[in-house]
Amino acid sequence: MNPKMIDEQEQPSQERLSASPFQGNRDERMLLIAAQSAIQLQTTLLKNSISYAQSVSGSLILKTTLKNSLENVIKLTNADEGSIFLIDENWVVMESILARGPMARDLKDSVISKVLDDGLAGWALRHRQIGIIHDAIADDRWVQLPDQPYKARSALAVPLMYGIDAIGIITLTHSQPNHFDEAIAMTMQYSMESITAIILNAQIHAEYRPLGVT
Repeated sequence: MNPKMIDEQEQPSQERLSASPFQGNRDERMLLIAAQSAIQLQTTLLKNSISYAQSVSGSLILKTTLKNSLENVIKLTNADEGSIFLIDENWVVMESILARGPMARDLKDSVISKVLDDGLAGWALRHRQIGIIHDAIADDRWVQLPDQPYKARSALAVPLMYGIDAIGIITLTHSQPNHFDEAIAMTMQYSMESITAIILNAQIHAEYRPLGVT
C-alpha cells in the first residue's frame, strides 16, 4: 500500500499534532447532548471490554472488541453501515471489518487500499481529524467502489489516534444525504480517545494471553 501524503503546506503544525477538533457552531445544548452521548458510548464499550478480557481468549478478543465497538458506534449514530480498520505505522492493515462483509483476500486488500489512498478514510487519517461528507455525489473524497452492496449518500470518518499516531479508522455511511451532523461529529470527537484506548488494550491482551500472561 502506498498512501498519498498531503502537501507539506497541509501538514499539521507542531501545536496540532494530536487529532484536530471538529470545528463549527457550538451552542451549549448541543455540547451537552454530544457529551452525554459520548459518556453513554464510552461506558458501554468499557463494560464490554472488561467482560471480554475475562471471557475471551487469544486473538479473538481483538476481533470481538472491534466488532463490538463498530456495532455500538453504528447504533449511536443511526448509521446504515460501518467499517473499521487497524493499521500500522506504514498504513498496512492489520485487522479489519468491512461494511460489505467477508470477501476474498485480494478483493479485500484492493478495496481497503483504494479507500485509504483516495477516499474519505485516507483524508481523515492524513489530516488527523474527523471528516464528514454531507452528499457523496458532490464530494470527491467519496470513492464509489465497484459492486458496492449498499447505498451511501453521506459518510463520517473517525481516525483513531494514539498521541500523534493513527492506529485505525472508523467509517460510517447512510443512504440519505446530510445524515451526519455536527452533534454526531462532536460525540465521536469526545469518544475517539476512549475507543482507541479500549482497542489498544484488546491488542495487548491478544498478544500476551497466548503466552500465559494475565
